[in-house]
Amino acid sequence: MRLVPITAEDEDLTVRLECDPEMMLHIGGPRPEADVRAAHKRRLDLIQQGEAQMYKVVAEDCDEVLGTIGIWKIDWKGPQTYEMGWFVLPQHQGQGIAAEAARLIISQARSNPEVRYVHAYPAVTNAASNAIARKIGMENQGEFDNEGFAGVLRCNDWCIDLG
Repeated sequence: MRLVPITAEDEDLTVRLECDPEMMLHIGGPRPEADVRAAHKRRLDLIQQGEAQMYKVVAEDCDEVLGTIGIWKIDWKGPQTYEMGWFVLPQHQGQGIAAEAARLIISQARSNPEVRYVHAYPAVTNAASNAIARKIGMENQGEFDNEGFAGVLRCNDWCIDLG
């Protein structure tokens, strides 16, 4: 698989993922399309500012998009701290794609001295994403209430120290 940087042309992919009830089941439900389009533009701004890396996960042998993955700077846990998140399209789930993409993005992050800690915050109800975090070597720091666009979600705080 390859990680291909997200561009403005990928806005419809973002809408397809984040407006889908199945994809957003453990993240507070589908978002309104206008909100997703605005979020895509904000993410592009973060990429330009060097505060995020967002990618399409693409099959190695063709241009089929399998999902998305990203890593972005956060202020919540102190300096050199980033958050990671992923989506895998339903027809490609259960094939190890998210774990492999996460290993690739963590490998890239290791070469960046600005990145020390990477967190992932899957909902406690999201068994698949919690398993991915465990599989890629993250340690569960415990549960917490994570406030986001959909209100408060009970999440696990997974972390990997790249230092």
